[in-house]
Amino acid sequence: MSVALIVGTPKGAAVLQSKDGRTWNEEFVLRGWPVTASARDDRGRYYAAVNSPNFGVALFASDDLRSWKQLDSAPRYRPEDRGNPEHHRLVARMDFEGKLKGGGRFVDQIWTLHPAHGALYAGVSEAGLFVTHDRGESWEPVEGFNEQPGRESWAPGFGGLGLHTILTDARNPKRMWVGISAAGFFRTDDGGKTWTRKDKDVHAFGGNCVHHVAHDPDNADVLFRQEHFGVYRSDDGGDNWRVLEDGLPVTDMSDGHRCVFGFPMVMDRGSKAVFAVPLDGDFQRFPRDGQLAVYRNTDGEHWQRLTNGLPGNCFAGVLRGAMAADQQKGIYFATTSGALYASADLGESWREIAVGLPRVLSVDAYVQ
Repeated sequence: MSVALIVGTPKGAAVLQSKDGRTWNEEFVLRGWPVTASARDDRGRYYAAVNSPNFGVALFASDDLRSWKQLDSAPRYRPEDRGNPEHHRLVARMDFEGKLKGGGRFVDQIWTLHPAHGALYAGVSEAGLFVTHDRGESWEPVEGFNEQPGRESWAPGFGGLGLHTILTDARNPKRMWVGISAAGFFRTDDGGKTWTRKDKDVHAFGGNCVHHVAHDPDNADVLFRQEHFGVYRSDDGGDNWRVLEDGLPVTDMSDGHRCVFGFPMVMDRGSKAVFAVPLDGDFQRFPRDGQLAVYRNTDGEHWQRLTNGLPGNCFAGVLRGAMAADQQKGIYFATTSGALYASADLGESWREIAVGLPRVLSVDAYVQ
């Protein structure tokens, strides 16, 4: 089984390929472009999302992971769309051309790309959802989400208003979920025309700062959620949530609350195992006592700590997009200090397969 990884960083993307899961060939592509997300469509084309304070947001496509061509189109808001002033304040440090001064709504980053039902979706900041039906030649806003009532009251997270999670239902193309930092978790049941927040029983932090959500599209009702304040599970598509922290490292948070803190959450759909990388609170944001550890949930109730092959002196974090499953028992994640780890046995053992990368923003895995 051959596997390819696209590892996005602020300076380009590391593409790693392996035929046996042990020996990896690495090439650094799209040099100089901050690569924030990637995806592969149902016809085998790869996409990489990039952004630059000088050139803006763009998409590159490749059929072989070697040659990349910039697409002519990318998600864009209309010139008359008004932006969120607090989001503007948070991202203004990169607004070299002063575009935000006019109060417009701009796509300043593509946080995630998600292929489903023959389409490719993009989650962006300032928080919005876009879709292409022609392999990136043109993009359309999902108006029901982008213009929904109440948007003006959304509160950004520390990185602004980012739509970072997109989930779909393999059996129902009209059903979809999105997560936004820090505006909450939303579901549509009518193909994106209307959306409802799904944050019941979740600790209220601003607008509910969801960090990441994972599920199996073939069993879409069961959701696993990493929140700024805790880990949760839903068995009814997000209508109700319950705390799921047995075995995870509970820590003191900035508001005095005690819960689990972290960012990524991924699932291996074959085994139904779910993986998380908790950090020691929203102050320190590194692994408990410096021991890098992945936690695995295999029964839907309890978490197991996995450290075999991981360093005991790690004080780096793992960002929400920097963990992936290849759906063949392979799990991969990378740290903010540029180390990339792989497991071929659902986390029982880990190997460092790349080191010295820039800060890792995203990791995506593809079986070839």
